[in-house]
Amino acid sequence: MWRKIIITSFLLLPVWSSQAQSAEDMDKILRLTGYESPEDLDAYEVERLSSFIERPLKINAVSQSSLRSSGLFTSYQTASLLEYRSRHGDIMSYNELSSIDGFTESSVQKLAPFISLEGGDIVRSRDGYLINDLAFRAGCKTADMKMTGGYGLKYRCKAGETLSLSLAVSQTYAGSLGIPDLFSGSLVWEPQRRSFRLIAGDFNARFGQGLALWNGMSMNGLSKVSSYMRTSSGLSSSWSFTGSSAHTGIAGEYSFSRFRISAFLSLPEDKSKDLSLLPAVNIGWYGRNMSVSVTHYMELMSSASGEVPLYLPDMKTSADMAMCIDGTDLFSEVAFDWVNMKAAALYGVIFPVGEDVRIASHLRYYPAGFNPVRSAAPRTVSKCTNEYGVSVSSDYMPRAGRFSGSLSLDSAFLPQGKDGQRHSIHVRMIADGEIRIYDGLTMKVRLSERIRTWGLPFKTNLRTDLVWSSGGFTITGRYNILKYVGTGNLGFIEGGYKNERFSVYLKQLVFDIDNWDDRIYAYERDAPGSFSVPAFYGRGMNTSFMASWRFSRWGRLYAKGTFTYGQKKKSGKAGLKLQCVFSF
Repeated sequence: MWRKIIITSFLLLPVWSSQAQSAEDMDKILRLTGYESPEDLDAYEVERLSSFIERPLKINAVSQSSLRSSGLFTSYQTASLLEYRSRHGDIMSYNELSSIDGFTESSVQKLAPFISLEGGDIVRSRDGYLINDLAFRAGCKTADMKMTGGYGLKYRCKAGETLSLSLAVSQTYAGSLGIPDLFSGSLVWEPQRRSFRLIAGDFNARFGQGLALWNGMSMNGLSKVSSYMRTSSGLSSSWSFTGSSAHTGIAGEYSFSRFRISAFLSLPEDKSKDLSLLPAVNIGWYGRNMSVSVTHYMELMSSASGEVPLYLPDMKTSADMAMCIDGTDLFSEVAFDWVNMKAAALYGVIFPVGEDVRIASHLRYYPAGFNPVRSAAPRTVSKCTNEYGVSVSSDYMPRAGRFSGSLSLDSAFLPQGKDGQRHSIHVRMIADGEIRIYDGLTMKVRLSERIRTWGLPFKTNLRTDLVWSSGGFTITGRYNILKYVGTGNLGFIEGGYKNERFSVYLKQLVFDIDNWDDRIYAYERDAPGSFSVPAFYGRGMNTSFMASWRFSRWGRLYAKGTFTYGQKKKSGKAGLKLQCVFSF
């Protein structure tokens, strides 16, 4: 019954149908971040970067703090960009941007979907203009003969580049529609003629390389050169359907000369219901080719029952450095855990070899006993504790040619071993290649091999994609085989069409996977602000469609439907989602 409803809805949707959060957008995000696949990302990070695709950052007009808080640029790139703007005015082309120190043709290609070269004088002449974004979504799904519903609402208002207000509320699929269970929002004030920013509500705090204080994404392994060096965004507002892992409180940032001081006071959510307070400060110096900063935070907690008046579960201090010399990036961070009296450190380097090849190396020392709470630095199998690791990666990205690819080796030694072992070792190798067979037809191949000294030692994953596109039409085919406990097989074919007013995609997927440990993930198109990477397990199939329609210059309508049959220990399940977005 549900399958008939979904297929019927799909047949009617061409009379609707701008472009949803497409696989092309996901490819742009993966290229920028250097992640191996969508399942390595989290929903909030995808939502944050997708917002830049929807409304690109105006690099000719925004302030220094906005450039840094975007998380799109390194501190060296930000300094070079500001200096170039002050000397030469607006950047008129991406070719001109690639000629600025710290930027290359490859890095500009990755940044291009997220930035805009709109003239700064034009934007500044509209300082008082208002921008409003409103999105509403509602959906329902059925599983095990039970239907549940959910909804979400997002609103943002910006008064020029000075003041912005954002709010997001949603209810997850937990039964009948009722009071929202997730809230997110913030108020940001940033006077244009003063180097000051104030945030009240939800915000992100991301400093250094993530070893001490970084909320949100944690790097699980390093697969491409782009993933080695993290771009600290300092303090930035948070606005998400998912509620995210943002801090809630008040934060401020002040810049003068080459210095920047960031401070905040947040109220961390604690499942034990104890009262908690988190003050933090970061002081940074940003030179032409080098930046240095120091971060300190402590968590003060008091028992809700009053038995323990005040205690200190977490306190860390870190120092980080980033430097660029003749195209070579050097970065490091050292953090000290005052509660457990443990120090952790990481060091990395990225350097070019000719015009087409880049090589990166990363060393990390995370001793057992180091508290990984609020740490999100790169790691292999641990949570930034009990791991000594080394990673090496190489990217081949020619300016012209039909082949590009990357090769990486990521290894870790665990001083406190797994499964009763005295020591444990984990190694992962990844080879990734893309071949342009001819214009419009591309083949992508990814092979990963994991070897470890506990449990089952070997895990092999091979994935092949064939993508054909012509005009607005696209057809994608995939075959994925995973060998671990047993053998998992997954394949799909997806066809679609899009133009400036509407898009529609239909995907048919089949899977044959007997063991849960052999489950395979496959990214699913969704509406903006949503992120779906379901895991498939059992023997069955999945049918999904995604369509969108731009019914006016200020409004878009999205629709998504899915039906899955054959998941082990589950009956068939289906879902339908509608979302409307207004920008005015």
